[in-house]
Amino acid sequence: MVSNSAHGLPAFLDGGGEMGVLTRDHDWSGHPLGPPAGWPLLLKSTLRLILTSNHPMLIWWGDELYQFYNDAYRRTMGADRHPVALGQRCRDCWAEVWHKVGPEIDHVMTGQGATWHENALVQLTRNGKREDMYWTYGYSPIQDEERVRGVLVVCADVTEDMRTRQLLKQSYVTVVESMDEGLAVIRIILDDAGRPADYRFLEVNPSFERQTGLVDVVGKTARQLVPDLEERWFQIYGKVALTGESVRFLEGSEPMNRWFEVYATPVGSKEDLMVALMFRDVTDRTRSEQALRTADRRKDEFLAMLAHELRNPLAPISAAAELLQMPGADAARVQNASAVIGRQVRHITGLIDDLLDVSRVTRGMIPLNASTTDVRRVVADAIEQVRPLIDSHGHRLTVSTPPAPALVMGDAKRLVQVLANLLSNSVKYTPGGGDIMLRLDTGGGQVRLAVIDNGIGMTADVLAHAFDLFVQAERETDRSQGGLGIGLALVKSLVELHGGTVSAQSPGLGQGSRFTITLPQIVEQPAPVAVGGDVAASPAPVLTTSAALRAMVVDDNEDAADMLAMFLEIHGHQVLTEEDPARVVERALAFKPHVCLLDIGLPGMDGYELARRLRATPGLDGVVLIAVTGYGDEQAKQQATTAGFDHHFVKPIDPASLVALVATLA
Repeated sequence: MVSNSAHGLPAFLDGGGEMGVLTRDHDWSGHPLGPPAGWPLLLKSTLRLILTSNHPMLIWWGDELYQFYNDAYRRTMGADRHPVALGQRCRDCWAEVWHKVGPEIDHVMTGQGATWHENALVQLTRNGKREDMYWTYGYSPIQDEERVRGVLVVCADVTEDMRTRQLLKQSYVTVVESMDEGLAVIRIILDDAGRPADYRFLEVNPSFERQTGLVDVVGKTARQLVPDLEERWFQIYGKVALTGESVRFLEGSEPMNRWFEVYATPVGSKEDLMVALMFRDVTDRTRSEQALRTADRRKDEFLAMLAHELRNPLAPISAAAELLQMPGADAARVQNASAVIGRQVRHITGLIDDLLDVSRVTRGMIPLNASTTDVRRVVADAIEQVRPLIDSHGHRLTVSTPPAPALVMGDAKRLVQVLANLLSNSVKYTPGGGDIMLRLDTGGGQVRLAVIDNGIGMTADVLAHAFDLFVQAERETDRSQGGLGIGLALVKSLVELHGGTVSAQSPGLGQGSRFTITLPQIVEQPAPVAVGGDVAASPAPVLTTSAALRAMVVDDNEDAADMLAMFLEIHGHQVLTEEDPARVVERALAFKPHVCLLDIGLPGMDGYELARRLRATPGLDGVVLIAVTGYGDEQAKQQATTAGFDHHFVKPIDPASLVALVATLA
């Protein structure tokens, strides 16, 4: 070894930074290793290697494992050990961790090979403080032809990196645990043929239970937790694991009774077959969307039904109108055509009334005129209404009622409407000549009405939606009896307004149906009422006229105004028509009408405003104002009264009622 003339030491100690200087200046004369010039060549070459390296390295040499280290390692030691550690025995320097490193050093020194550790936690005292330190390090043997002479340690202090990772991991855990979305890591289980057959939960976050309803899932398989889980879940996640392709999808599970929005992505190596799932329970949203789509579909179906139902009566009305225009039509044909028009108009009016009723009920705008009501009277009145329809179809009606009163607190008119609807429904869906049974009984504080038929019946799907709005059972065209699909919805709403319930049963198609109404019974005795057919019928309005009146008809629909004027003129009244509301006051002052019939939906100025102007005009003080409108609810009537109207008629006007009213004004 060549000597260095500058300090008289061997050249292998030249350079080496601070540790090179310390090694050269160290007093080795009293050290067991002796002066550097006499050190073994293997130690010299290895020491030269570490001193000139920028990577943290140290040497433990000889049986006593004397320690040498370079500048890069010195920076990690702290003042507690440096510079005392130079030349010190390893056991003395690292006494606090000897229980951990000692066996590994023996492993290397006894020729059993090198060791390696990554990110290993080692607790050390540094700068007077106990610290958790992380090291990536390896112990390699320094050996010659005979045996291992020492240990070369190559290491890196990764404490800051690990602390950063821990902070990131803690942040990750905090985010995962606080997130609303469910998170899970699963491992796919393959069958013998290599196909996805199940999956096991490895990890879940706290939101998992809230999003799925499943508890204590870690370590369990999906089939254990949900035995009837659909096969598609295994196929979807299995494909992600096997192909390494992420997917995002919306899917529902019937056994879980939930819908999920899921993002699935592979994690780990392909051999691990692990998939991470991030998902959210979107059951409420999905069902709402489905309900909206169903409602939209039903709306379209309803509009189609409405068009069909309106075309049916419009066809005979149109034909009758054409017949009335034909020259030479005899009186019998004219009378028959007029009767056809009248019947079809009443049919259209009934459709409109049904629509208005269901609209008011669903908005909670139908007040009940409730009083103590004997349901036997309701039965009699409903049968009277539906009897013509029953007879026209040749049905046999059997009625069973108790001898004692069946009392409820209810609106008799609305209860008759309910029962008539159910009877009409049975007539529609029972083939000609069929049987319909109506049973009334009491007991257990309840009054029960049952309408039973042997008609076409209902499937389970139809039964599930029998009382939904705008729903009709699908049936053959020749069995269709019309209707807007609102009758049973109206029945249900009205019965519930009375504090009752209504249900539907059917064994299936072709096996008839049963509708049962249950109402709370009361024990109060009612005033005497007639149940049989000996009650005097209300007298029909007498179509008589007194002195002729001057009547003014205001309507922007020319045909409607002319027909109403013609009807009044036939009964001896003088009529003036006007379609422009801006001219009404001026013409009224000149005409001096006794009565004005005002359409509400006028252009530029509605009928309410026109009524207020007529009321404020001197010279028109005594005129009787009659509102003619398509709105018949209580709000419309109240609005008309407030505007100054004396009477309120809903289109189409009942001629008999109008004549009777005008007769009282003369």
